[in-house]
Parts: sequence; C-alpha cells; structure tokens
Amino acid sequence: MPYSSRTHTVVTIAAIGCIVSACGGGSGSPSDAAPPVASNSSATTTNNTNSTNSGVNNNRLAAATVAAKNAANTDPMCTTDKLGDFYWEIGNASDNAPIVYSSQGTGSVNSSSYFNIASASKWIFGAYVLEKKGIDQVRGISALKDGLRFMSGYTGFNEDACIGKQNVTACYIAGMNGKTGQANPDTVNKFDYDSGHDQKLANVDLGLGNFTAAQLDAEYQNTIGLSTGFHMAALDPLMAGGMMGTATDYALFLKKIMKQDLEIGRYLGDQAVCALPSACPGKVVYSPILLLNEPWTYSYNHWVESEKGNGSIDAYSSPGKWGFYPWISADKKYYGILSRHDKEIGAYGASVKCGRQIRKAFMNAL
Repeated sequence: MPYSSRTHTVVTIAAIGCIVSACGGGSGSPSDAAPPVASNSSATTTNNTNSTNSGVNNNRLAAATVAAKNAANTDPMCTTDKLGDFYWEIGNASDNAPIVYSSQGTGSVNSSSYFNIASASKWIFGAYVLEKKGIDQVRGISALKDGLRFMSGYTGFNEDACIGKQNVTACYIAGMNGKTGQANPDTVNKFDYDSGHDQKLANVDLGLGNFTAAQLDAEYQNTIGLSTGFHMAALDPLMAGGMMGTATDYALFLKKIMKQDLEIGRYLGDQAVCALPSACPGKVVYSPILLLNEPWTYSYNHWVESEKGNGSIDAYSSPGKWGFYPWISADKKYYGILSRHDKEIGAYGASVKCGRQIRKAFMNAL
C-alpha cells in the first residue's frame, strides 16, 4: 500500500539534493485552508451543526470526538512507542476545519507537516484518470480498467531506477528496464501491486510521457483541482508514489471525493478485485495486504478495506508505505488522515491499525 512497494528514496521539490528517507520531512509548508494545529497530545475538538453533522445529535457527536481522542491516546495500536510522533484528524465534506484532530507525542508532526505520501499518490492518480476519461471509458477500455485495478500485466517496475529522471517516459523506461513493449503474460489478469501499471497508463494511455513533475502538478491542479500544496517529486515523476503533501492538502482532496466534485466520488469501490491470495488462490501475484491478512479488495487505484470480507466494507483508503494513511468511511460521510513518516518495514500496516481504531471509536459513538 505504499504503501508504495517502493524501496527507494525520492527527491523533494524544496531541496533536490535532499533524500526523503534521510530528511524525513517534518517542516511545515504553506497549504490551502490549514486547520488549527494541536500542539500536544490533547486534541482540540470542533462541533459543527450547520453541515453534514446537522443530522447527527450533538451529544453523540461530542461523544464521538471524545471516543476518538481516547483511542488515539490509549489504544495499544496508537502508542508513540510504536508509531513515533504523528498527527491525525477526522472531518466531514462540508466544514473547513476537522471535527477532531491531534498531534500525538511531542507535537513534531502536525497538519502542515510535509511528507512523501508514497502510495497515497495512487488515489490521486486514479481520480485524475476517471476525471479525464470518464467512467464509461474506464469500465469499457481494458487498458484503463485493468491498469487502475493492477491487473494489466505491466509489472516488474524498479522504482529505484526512476530516481533522477525528468519526465514520465524516462521514469517508465528506466523502471521497466526498457521492456515497455508488452505486458508480462504471467501477471495479466492477476492482481499485482506494482507501480508499472500506473506509469504505463500515464505514458501510453494518458499521453503524459513528456510531462515533467512541474507539468504534472499543473495538470492535476487544472483537472481535479488538486491543492497547490501538493508537488510531484522533482526528479522522480512516479505516478504511483511520487507525490509530496500535507494532511491539510490531502483532506481537501478527500472532501472533493466525498462531495462528488470528482467523478471517482461516485464510483468508490467500483469493480473491486480480490487482493488477498488466500481469498482467491491463483489470482494474486503480490499484495501488501498480506501483512494484515484481511480480505481487502482493490478498485480504481484505491483500497476497499474489509476485516471480515463477505461483501462488508469498512472504509476506502490508500495507505502510503511510510505511514501516511488517508481514508473515507464506508458511508462516505467522514474522512480521516493519520500523517507520519516512518522508514520501518510495515509502517503502513501500523498506521492502518491505529487509524482504524480511531475511526471505529468515532463511528461507533455516533
């Protein structure tokens, strides 16, 4: 999930020579409509009654905020010993400020902390493709449908090879070691969590081959109204994992999905495919969800979370390898983000486990 399946570091816009995994990224950067920042582990709470929350009893909403804070502060999955410093928030589509938010630990991570969000980039690219092509083409053209569900066969992508490349094509050719002409027959029609799918879509099917990182930024802004706080890594134009951003930036994107300002908002979970090998033997080549061993499925560049399967949906999400975890609730009324940057293996899984405990506490109290 970068999770990106990335094993490499990326180059930031602000300092091309600075490697993200070494620099971490905790400094604030300007971003649109930034919420107030909690300075300690005690979350500031906002209750709004003239919005989506108007249908929720204020007492229950207050109880939900207390429950969420309690989970963040006391749940064993959310200790700073496990996660380090992190920031989290829960909000709705219509209010400018989150309903509840907090900086856990020393307060070094807040809503404006600027990180490589790794595979949280995938949801953004998926939204872009649906906006450019429309649902009829995405459903009807196999290159688009299979590419966005990671079944196209364009796999074996080496993300390390993309570092230092200036446009989408150069990244694609280097990542595929020049073998860009045809899909791998061993992975066609099988789920394989690999950045090659998205890079091929961008290069071949979307016509973005000559685009630099700066041009991709402008294209995203013009097409899906992405916040100007986002940037593609300058010398790593990797569609599936190269974005830099903050929790505030990503919250604005999630709100656009929830309000259905973006086409993808109408089709969360559409035509999702099995992503857990034990649930569909022979249909999965590689899946990072093995770490959680849960029957999640995969739709258009985003996950459909389910702990129990059998058609149940817990949330829609796109966790990043280094622990940046955005989600939208199954009823599409609330979003959440857990923001951090952790180089430990399995950081994405740790963020998911904590983030959903906070989500469960909040949703169960409503």
